[in-house]
This record gives sequence, C-alpha cells and structure tokens, in this order.
Amino acid sequence: MNPAGRRVTWLVVGLMFGWGGWQLTAQEGEVATDPQARLAQLQKRVAEEPRADRYFELAQLLFKGGDPAKGFSALAKGIKITPDGHHMQSYFLYQLDKTEYKTRLELVQSLHKILPEYPPLLERLGRLYQGQGKDKEAEALFRKWVSKRPDSAEAHSRLGEFLRVTGKLEPAAAEFETVRTLMGESSYALRRLGVVYREAGKLEKSAERLMEANDLVEAGNDIVALTELGHTRMAQKQSAQAVAAFRHVTEIDPGSPALWLSLAQAQAQAGDDKAIATYEKVIGMDKFNSAARLELGKLLLSKNQPAKALPHLREASSANDRDSELHFLVGTTALAAGDLEGAEREHAKLKQIRSNTLAKKLYKLLQAQAVTP
Repeated sequence: MNPAGRRVTWLVVGLMFGWGGWQLTAQEGEVATDPQARLAQLQKRVAEEPRADRYFELAQLLFKGGDPAKGFSALAKGIKITPDGHHMQSYFLYQLDKTEYKTRLELVQSLHKILPEYPPLLERLGRLYQGQGKDKEAEALFRKWVSKRPDSAEAHSRLGEFLRVTGKLEPAAAEFETVRTLMGESSYALRRLGVVYREAGKLEKSAERLMEANDLVEAGNDIVALTELGHTRMAQKQSAQAVAAFRHVTEIDPGSPALWLSLAQAQAQAGDDKAIATYEKVIGMDKFNSAARLELGKLLLSKNQPAKALPHLREASSANDRDSELHFLVGTTALAAGDLEGAEREHAKLKQIRSNTLAKKLYKLLQAQAVTP
C-alpha cells in the first residue's frame, strides 16, 4: 500500500444526541487499530504536538478504558488550546454533569487548575464549596465568574443567591437588580428582590417588587409572587392584605397544604376565628403537618381550650422528640387540661433528654397540684 493509501481522515460523529460531526483533517499516517496501542500512539503524539483533535480522541479512549480522570484532564487541555471549540466544551460539560462525576470535588479542583478562568468550572467549584466551610472561596469563584461574564444574568443570579444565603442582603439585592437590568422586566428577578428586600427589612420595596412581578403574569396569578407578597404583608402587620393574597393563591392552587397553612397563619395574625377551620383543613390534607399542629394547638391555648389543644401539641411533639421547649409546653397544657399522667410523662421525657431546668420547672407545677411524679 502506497503512503497515500495509509493516510486517513478522522471523523468524529454523533458526539451527543444528534450533534453534527467534527471532522479531524489531520494526516496521521499509520493508525493503530488496537485501543491500547492507539492510546499509546495518541499519548506520544499529544506530547510531541499538542492539538485539540488529538486531545479529544485521547479523552474518548480514556473514558472508554475506564480512566475518566485522565479523560477529563485531556478534554480540559484541549479546551485550553482551543477555547472556542464548542463541540469539545459541550462534551466536556456533558460528562462533568453526569451523576457519578458532578459532585467529585477533587476532580473539579484538578480541572480548575488546568482551566482557572473557565466560567463553567468557576460556577461548579463554587457550588461544591458552598456550605462546606469554604464560603469565602465560593464567593471569590462566583465573583470571578461575574467578572468574566459581566453580561450574564445567570452569573449575577448565582452570586445573588449565594450572598442572600450567607446573609449579605444589600449586595445580594444589587446583584438581582443587575439581573433585572440584563433580563428586562423579569418575574424571577422581581420575586427574588421581593424576598431579599423583606429579609433586609425593606418591606415597602419588597411589596413593590412582588406586585410588579405579579403584574407581569396574565390575570395577576403569579402564585410565587403572591405567596411572597402575603409573607411581606404579614411582616408589615397588614393582616387583611396578607389574608387576601393567600386566599387568592389557594383559589389558584387549592390542593397545596403549604398555601392553606400560610392562609391560616395570616388569619390567626388578623384575629380571624376562621384560622381554626383553616388549620384543621391543612391537617385534613396532611395529618403529619407538625407546623399546622403546633400553631393550631397554640391558637387553641390562647382561646383557653387546653383539652382541644393537647392532641395537636402532642402530635407536633412526636415529630420533634428532643425539643425540650415543646415537651414542656405539652406538659403544662396537659396539666391545664387535667391530664396529670400526661404531664408526668412529659416530665420523665424532659429528664430523659436532660433538660434539667425545664424538668424542675414542670416538677414544681406538678407538686403544686400535690402530685409526686
């Protein structure tokens, strides 16, 4: 066979889900057909002349051969050579987002060393650091991503969410205002601004942004915006408006216990006796809803109905078995309802979980009724 007959044109097809092909026009000469021989051949040629097409084929062979770490490294080096190679980047990110790789911190750290300016790695490594005692490093990565992609609403949004979670509310609001500028009148940005401004104590601004978000949706039926608006109205002590907002969302989505719970909370704040029936509706929909049980129990106690409150408080306590304050509340409610044995059980539980101060306090109340536990 003459030399021309031994020359080949490599064609990589079907990178993923019907992508177009990437034709490698390199004249490679003799090509080994055995995978291991081809792997050795490619490693040698990459060392002699690093090229994106060679790195790509090398990575594929490494993945097939069960060495994904080196496969990722080869792809990263190929991207470094050809930063505009969209097919290689897409394949790289597709592999990296697979379940078995996406949470491997050491893998992402090693790739970040090869591509320290690569935005997708800045974002992924930042997410892996977040909440793991490396919030400072995570923030630096998110900020670097924003500096590399100042026109990316996604980058500003990720930084905004991080700042909000870490309690930096003013900077978080600034990032979401930037998202709003970049995206135009965005429901998402307005909703997030509503939440951040409420948490920062800027309740009027919170209400304004959430009403703007709701107005963007036809018929004003933005459940998320209305729900958050209800919480802002409660923070403003505007109970009637909170009730109106939550009633609207329960009409839109009547099957959500969480929305009915919010309505019950607003009704209770407003002093509306309908709150009891609404809490009972929540429990009818979700009998293990400990928040509804606890709040209904406290509401009934406030109305001097300890016997009715007691079963709800007991159920809430069963879901929070080591909550000493709750066990003490159940014990005092049992005493008020005339259930001395129940109060004794709560005293024993307080001793078991070593809440000595509350145990002694409940013991004194029991002694006052001439009961020795």
